[in-house]
Amino acid sequence: MPAAARADSFSLLQADVAVDVQDDGSLGVSERLEAVFSGDFHFGYRDIPLREGESLVDPSVAEHGIAYRRGNDTDLAPGEPGTFGVEQRGDSVRIVWYFNARDQTRAFTISYTLRGVAVAYDDVVDVNLKVWGDQWDEPLARLVGVETAPGEIERAWGKPVWVRGDVELVGTRATLRAVQVPAHQFVELRTLIPRSAFATTSGMRVERGNAFDRIVEEERADAERFEKDSERIDALKAHPVRTGLAALGFATIPALLVIAAVFWFLGRERRTGYDREYEQEPPTDTEPALVPTLLRQGGEAGSFEFTATLFDLIRRGVYKADHTTTERSIWAGLRHETVSDLEISPGTAGALRAWERDVANVVDGVLDGESERLSRFRDRIEDERESMHGRFTAFKEHVVEEADSRSWFRNAGAIPLVAAVVLFAVVGGLLVFFAVHHWRPVYPRYSDVLLVGIGACLVVNAALCLGTLVFNRRTWRRRTRTGQEEAERWDAFRRYLSDFPRLAEAPPATLELWERYLVYGIAFGIAERVLQGAQLHMPEALHEASSIYWISPTGDLGSGATSLSIGDLASGFGSALAPPNSGAGGGGGGFSGGGGGGGGGGGGGFG
Repeated sequence: MPAAARADSFSLLQADVAVDVQDDGSLGVSERLEAVFSGDFHFGYRDIPLREGESLVDPSVAEHGIAYRRGNDTDLAPGEPGTFGVEQRGDSVRIVWYFNARDQTRAFTISYTLRGVAVAYDDVVDVNLKVWGDQWDEPLARLVGVETAPGEIERAWGKPVWVRGDVELVGTRATLRAVQVPAHQFVELRTLIPRSAFATTSGMRVERGNAFDRIVEEERADAERFEKDSERIDALKAHPVRTGLAALGFATIPALLVIAAVFWFLGRERRTGYDREYEQEPPTDTEPALVPTLLRQGGEAGSFEFTATLFDLIRRGVYKADHTTTERSIWAGLRHETVSDLEISPGTAGALRAWERDVANVVDGVLDGESERLSRFRDRIEDERESMHGRFTAFKEHVVEEADSRSWFRNAGAIPLVAAVVLFAVVGGLLVFFAVHHWRPVYPRYSDVLLVGIGACLVVNAALCLGTLVFNRRTWRRRTRTGQEEAERWDAFRRYLSDFPRLAEAPPATLELWERYLVYGIAFGIAERVLQGAQLHMPEALHEASSIYWISPTGDLGSGATSLSIGDLASGFGSALAPPNSGAGGGGGGFSGGGGGGGGGGGGGFG
């Protein structure tokens, strides 16, 4: 069997950087890089940036004390082992060396001299060198930088402060140690050496004036700034309640102000002057599947609208319904009872709207040209759940399309909400991105902590506005005047059906009206209230003639329906028509200052 393919990789174990400050101010740098290779590798390279006035001379590469021979190749590709090449690349110098390594640990020493990096002032020479550059794509496990000077080193700093490390200063020697240096993180060693220790300034830049006090003050100010950041962050952690309340306020108040403004100016319904408490008849001919959509300002139709449409089709004669009885088991099968039922069969074909055809397709699939009891519809639907769910989905889509075509609603409030979501999310995301991009894992800046916090709060504001946009249409959607007038009348009719004792004042005189009461009661989800009213006020002659009001064997009007429960019937349809796979539901010491001003550094890699 062939071996599984693997990706070649390497890790940097240790870097030992020796810096020899020569008596003319030039810096002799020797970098020993120890790497662990996994796979095949054939070359390594170092890119060393140079600022204006700086130069690199005398490059060399060695391994185990054996010098590599200088050649002309600088391609990042396999070359002649034991050779290296040097190339000037704009404002940097690239050193490439060639070898063969496979699944082993190797150590290479890259040496060169930098001129123009140190700066000579009247009193001191400022040697600020990146002993590790920020262009490395891999982290470094351990870094040791040792600088030796021609005279006693007066001050030494390791930078930046957020790198884990320390600096030790002894006479003419400064030693920097750091561990777990992240990828793309530079490390600087800055020292101040008396000007009198140098014989000449030919290897450095010269600037007039004294600089010792100024540089020490700069480093002290940097240290104070980081100390202040640390104190502020500690204050945030020391008062979690106050910090949490401030974050909660900033994460919600802007979004709530936007939502409140959208509702007040663009979502709040305007009264039309309609002042009747009750409507005693359906105020318009709007179909029962559409009225709940009008009242709740949109959304998908559900099982109640489906059931109401089914009963409306029975009422209109598209299907016939004959009274019958069914036995069902109760008490875990220990007893049985007889309940009223309806035997549904095909009726007279008629013109149907799109969503009514979808309901008819479900019913026709159950009947299959014959008849079936209503109590068995759920089981028959579940037997063909996949195809039935598609018809139910089409029913919901057609109801939404019809409601949209009637121009009942204005959606102007969605525009500012969408704009707020985009604004909050983009600004918040950018703040978090910039903060994380410059995040210091050991000593984070207070400004970065604030940026992350503010950015996260803005993202939460975006989520609140998005949630309002998706789940709370009443905030941003307003009915047109025509739609509001009709909605107010339908709301009055729903109140009339809910307050069933009102039926005693003027009960419906016709069977058609009684049946429409029940159909719309099903759509509103208050069918049981309508049945209670009918039980008290519907003439027996009418309910005996009705195809959708039926009685139990005991003669109690409406109790047959409540025995099956229209609510249970609707929820059963909803469950049966669900998707097939759905369910229910200083002088040494530590590092200081920010750094970033030193010469050298850069990065490199292996391949």
